[in-house]
Amino acid sequence: MKPIIGVTMHTGDKKLEINNTYLQSVELAGGIPLCIPHLDEQDLEAVVSKLDGLLLIGGHDVNPLLYGQEPHPKLDTFHTKRDKSDLAILQSVFQREMPILAICRGHQVLNVAFGGTLIQDIPAQWTQPIAHAQASAREEATHSVVIKGQKLAAIVGETTLRTNSFHHQAIDQLGDGLLVAGVALDGVNEAVEHKEHPFCIGVQWHPEAMAPFGDESSIKLFQAFIQACKKYRSEI
Repeated sequence: MKPIIGVTMHTGDKKLEINNTYLQSVELAGGIPLCIPHLDEQDLEAVVSKLDGLLLIGGHDVNPLLYGQEPHPKLDTFHTKRDKSDLAILQSVFQREMPILAICRGHQVLNVAFGGTLIQDIPAQWTQPIAHAQASAREEATHSVVIKGQKLAAIVGETTLRTNSFHHQAIDQLGDGLLVAGVALDGVNEAVEHKEHPFCIGVQWHPEAMAPFGDESSIKLFQAFIQACKKYRSEI
């Protein structure tokens, strides 16, 4: 049986949303995506117990009060209910040693979950940043990422990737147990991996937007994630 992958959802205007490419990338790699709404604590375990992996997707900013900061003037919209749901799901999944792939906002949530902090606005708070919010189509690669993590390097088979970029926030102080797995040429964190968890990887770019269009490194990342989920299923 194919592994079931819990996929978090974006808070839209009066509705929850998800870009179809997240679902396509999971399906193309051999998984079954299951969209998860923002959960209350009492419903958490009933849902998580059905999963074989977790995909934390992109979206709005994270409430800075969750990492001990006041809001920067350039802070964008945040949704505390989603923040709390994503963090609770992540913590439950992590304790089970279930595979985790965190993308963009998910990458930032992963860092906050382990006590890390965020740069609330790269253009205002980072010295000489490159363009991290591209105007080109989502499947277009626009800047380079140097791969530093052993797990991520083994998956993609490259030391440098060309990636897309759609974010104005980024990891600042690294959370406990996380290792830097990739950086942009301006020094902004672009990937992390957990040093003890079997498969817990966060990337700041959007591989789900590139995998359906044939990008090899994005395809490899999703395939490795789904393979880890299959292994998890076989061992529980």
